[in-house]
Amino acid sequence: MNGRTYCGHYRGHYLKSTLEYIYARYLDYKEIHWEYEVKIFDLSTGGSYKPDFMLSDGSYVEVKGGFNYQTDLPRIKCFEKDYGVTVKIIQEKDLRQLIASTPMVYEHLKQEWKQIAKGLGMDTSGKNNSRYGAKVSNITRAKISAKAKSRMKDSEYKSKWLEGRRNSAKVQKQNERLKAYNLLRQYQVFVTCHHCGKEFEVLFRKNKPQKYCSYSCSNTAKFSKISGDKSFLIQKLALDFAKNHAQSILSCKVNKIISVLRPFYDQIEKEFGIKDERTVSKALLGYQTNRKEILFYFHSLVENVLGTTGK
Repeated sequence: MNGRTYCGHYRGHYLKSTLEYIYARYLDYKEIHWEYEVKIFDLSTGGSYKPDFMLSDGSYVEVKGGFNYQTDLPRIKCFEKDYGVTVKIIQEKDLRQLIASTPMVYEHLKQEWKQIAKGLGMDTSGKNNSRYGAKVSNITRAKISAKAKSRMKDSEYKSKWLEGRRNSAKVQKQNERLKAYNLLRQYQVFVTCHHCGKEFEVLFRKNKPQKYCSYSCSNTAKFSKISGDKSFLIQKLALDFAKNHAQSILSCKVNKIISVLRPFYDQIEKEFGIKDERTVSKALLGYQTNRKEILFYFHSLVENVLGTTGK
C-alpha cells in the first residue's frame, strides 16, 4: 500500500485500493457473499495478520498490487497453518483474467473507482485504519524493546535520535500542512467550462485547474483557434486566392497540392498566425479534413465564380 492509491467507501466498507474495489465488484457480479477485513488474527510467530476478504465458503483472499514474497508470504503461510484455512493471493494479472470472463471492463472499473474514491491518499483515522483494534503481543513488545535498547547504545544513533526530537515541532508543522493540502485536494468545486459555458463539479486543483467539462469540449477548444469572424476572413482570402490562381487550381494534381496552395497557407500564417492545415480546413469547411478535400473546395470556388473553365 502506498500514498498514491485510491481509497474510499463501497457498500459500507473502506476499501484501500483500486484492485480491492474491482475484486469486490467481481464478487458482487458472481453473487458471492463477502466480508472485508473482519478480524485481526494472532500468529504463532508473535505477529498478527488481517486478510482482505473472507468469502461465504470460509476461504480468505488477499488482493495485492505488488506481492513481497519475503515478508508477506511467511505471514500468510503461518496464518494458514495456525488456523487450518486457505488464503488465495490475487494480483493484478489474475484480476484482469477474472474480469475478462464478465461483461465488465477492467479499465472502466478503474475509472469508476477514481470517481467514487474522490482523491488519492488513505484515511488512517479510526476504524479506517487497518490496524484499528489490534493489540501488540508480549513477544512483539519484547522484540521492539530489545531493538530500541541496542540502538540507544550506539552514540551516533542516539545523537541523531535526540536531534530528531528537537526537530519534532518542525516535522509536526509540515505534517499539518500536508494534511491541509490533502483535505484541499479532495475538495469539490464548481467551475464553468471554457468552451460550452456549462457548470460542472470537479476536484479542486490549485495548479492547472480543469478548464473543460469533457474530452469533447477540450478537444474542440484545442483545435478551434479561430472565431467566426476569422473564419469569414479566411474564406474571403480563399475566394480571392481562387480567383487569382484559377488555372493552377483546376490543373493541380493530387501530388502537387501543397506547392499550389503554399501561397495561400503562407498568407494565412502571416495574417492570422495559423500554421496548422487542419485548423485552416476547419475554417473553410467547418471540420478538419485532408488536403485533397481542400483542393476540391477550391475547385468548387473556381467553378462557382468563374465557371468550369476558370475564365
